[in-house]
Formats: sequence, structure tokens, C-alpha cells
Amino acid sequence: MAKQYKALKPVGRFQVGEVVGGLSEDQIKKLVADGVIQEVKTTAATTKKIVGDAK
Repeated sequence: MAKQYKALKPVGRFQVGEVVGGLSEDQIKKLVADGVIQEVKTTAATTKKIVGDAK
């Protein structure tokens, strides 16, 4: 699974809390260093989908 990054501050078309994508490695490194985005740590529990009716 590819790494995912979450916006800590608005960046481009992404708002705070959104998953950021479509950036080059250089852009990612700079934004992480500047504290604008952070890597989302995923585990098996967070990637599971809930199946069933949501009523």
C-alpha cells in the first residue's frame, strides 16, 4: 500500500484533514519538513471496511 499523507494546513486544493495526493516526492518531502502534511499511519484495523446497513 502506498503511503498516504493528511493535510495539517490548507495546501493547494486540499483542506485541513483531507488526504493529499498527486504530489511528487520532492513536494512531499518539503511539505512534511514544513509541517504542512503528515504521513497517515495505517493499520489493518483502520483499513478495514464496515459492511452492512447503516440505519
